[in-house]
Amino acid sequence: MALIALTMVILVAGIVDFGIYMYRYVQASNCVRESARLAVVRDKDERYYNPPYCEGADLTPTLDGDPKTLEGGAMIEARINVPYDWLSLDQLIPMPSMSLTAATSMRMEPKVVVN
Repeated sequence: MALIALTMVILVAGIVDFGIYMYRYVQASNCVRESARLAVVRDKDERYYNPPYCEGADLTPTLDGDPKTLEGGAMIEARINVPYDWLSLDQLIPMPSMSLTAATSMRMEPKVVVN
């Protein structure tokens, strides 16, 4: 019973931690996608440096160019690279922290000149 219970606890802790990791990965993916989209449409409030979705997830994306100076058709890439520490599994088995990485690239929209 002791061996089976210990194995089951570690298995359940691993499943929970992996689920949380995947949830954070989806948050990071959505964050960079939102940041890149706001950059390519040249958001006036410059929310692409800290989009609302990213604030709620405590994520800060980086852009590989300045949307104000890029020409239409140029590619811009948004990236996130944050460390991820295991929550419950690390209490049972020492686990190294992992890097949670997400990136996306989009093509800049042309500049609109209003007369």
